[in-house]
Order: sequence, then structure tokens, then C-alpha cells
Amino acid sequence: MDLEILAAEREIARALARFARAMDEKDWPVLHEIMLPGATAELGTGTLHGPVEVVDVIRSFLDNCGPTQHLLGTMLIDVDIPSGTATSRTYVADLHLGIDDRQGLSFSTFGDYHDEWQLVGDAWRMSHRTKHMNGTLGDIRVFGGQPDRHGSGWAPEAPDTAADVEAIRQLKARYFRFMDTKDWDGLASVFTEDVEIDMTESGGGITRSRDEYIPFLRASIENVETVHHGHTPEISISSPASAIGTWAMEDKLWWPDGSARPGLRSLHGYGHYTEEYRKTGGGWKISAMRLSRLRVDTVERAE
Repeated sequence: MDLEILAAEREIARALARFARAMDEKDWPVLHEIMLPGATAELGTGTLHGPVEVVDVIRSFLDNCGPTQHLLGTMLIDVDIPSGTATSRTYVADLHLGIDDRQGLSFSTFGDYHDEWQLVGDAWRMSHRTKHMNGTLGDIRVFGGQPDRHGSGWAPEAPDTAADVEAIRQLKARYFRFMDTKDWDGLASVFTEDVEIDMTESGGGITRSRDEYIPFLRASIENVETVHHGHTPEISISSPASAIGTWAMEDKLWWPDGSARPGLRSLHGYGHYTEEYRKTGGGWKISAMRLSRLRVDTVERAE
């Protein structure tokens, strides 16, 4: 067999294994890395478009249960080198354990992944996944779900939209308060560990973890008096475990001793936050935040 085909089969098999492990480890960026930006999927909940939708549906199951294990079995991988495409069929058996009031429950499925792949540069990326369900065993309530009257047998529990929107409003209120009171531990608690903060439009850079962002912010404003306000939030709950939001922002900063720049005492700025939120066992947290269109309205200088 051609060595190029063998290498492709090995890479695709490794990507399949990485995908399964990433679901069990809840390492969601890995799934984005394996899928193409335009990837689609059929997972029993209708056609999904793009990695964000695919991961949101996977998380609507896995974020609500305990430990999981996805075991892959026999693989059939067919590679067409001239066209840069491939297909794979892989047996999968997965186990899900319950938590909290579902402690002791378990649920397993037996199925077959039918995947399509494309060669992009020198890497094979998933362009489509269909999961064919061959059987189930156990109690589907392990996911905290409810019967689906539209034929699939189960649906993730519908979010309590009003309660979740209010929880996110309170989350953002704590963000502003902790920042102004310089409560760095409290501020860290509103973010996921892997939060990405994009400040490029406001003259900063990009930080890709809570441990990177908090020291950066602390060094920037620890000795500055601040008041931050958020206005007119638009919050959309996209799944039981994810949401997006946009906030109008205004802030005022004081340097009584003019330490920021010679003669500078205060400034007033405004802009917008564009954010993503993730619901975990500890409630809603900010998982991504971009500060955009920052403008400085007034600058007061010391005499």
C-alpha cells in the first residue's frame, strides 16, 4: 500500500482518538482544531453547522453528567489522495455516569461514526460527522434531560431563559464591582480557566487564560481609582450550557498623582463588550470577552 495512504490513515485514526479523548476530558478547543470551520454534523438533534454548534450540542449532554468514556472499536478508513478527501467508519461505545441527584445512574450507547475528511495543507480535518445509533443501555436521565416528543427520544433540558439571563447580568455586575474594588480573587471567579480576552481594539493584546489576564489587569489598574458601568445588555441563551452577550460600557479612571502620564489626572472612555458565557457546575462564567470600539471622550489634566 502506498506510504502516503498509510500516513493519511494513521493521521485520521489519531484524530478520531483525540476527538474521543477530548470529549471525555472536556477539552473543547481540541474539537475545534480537528473540525473544519465549515464542518457539519448529524448527532440526532438535526443538522449542525460549524464547530460552535457541534460543540454546543455535545456539551449540552456532557456538561450535565459525570465522568464519561468513549471507546472506539473497528475502523474502516478510505483515503483518496488525488482529491484530498477521505471517509471513515468507526464503532463507538460510550459510558456516561450521573452526578448529584443522579448519582448511581449510568447510560451507554452503541453506535457507528461515519466521518468525512479533507486534506487542508498538510493536515486532515473533519468536514462532517454522522453518528448512527445502534442501541442504548441504562437510564437516559443521567443527562438531566427530558423526553423529546419529536422523535429522537431525548432532548437536553430546556434552559430557564429568564433565570439564566438574570444570572449572567449578576455575573457581569460582579465583574465590574470586583474590578473597581480590586478584589482579584473575586474577579478571577467570574471567568473560566481558559478564558480568552481580546483587547487589541483598545490598545492591548490577547490573553488566553485567567492566570494570564488577572496579573495583566492588576498591573494596569491596581493603583488607579476606577468606576465601570455596563448598559443595555443583549443576552442570548444558545444552549443549556452556553450564551452570548453584548454590553455597552463606560468607565472613568483617576490618577490623583498624575502617575499615568505627566499631568494626567482622569479620563472617560466608552465602548462595547462582546462576550461568550459557559455554564459549569459553579454556574455561569465568562469564557471569552472582546473589548471593541473603545473611545476616549474626555481627558482631564492636573493643574
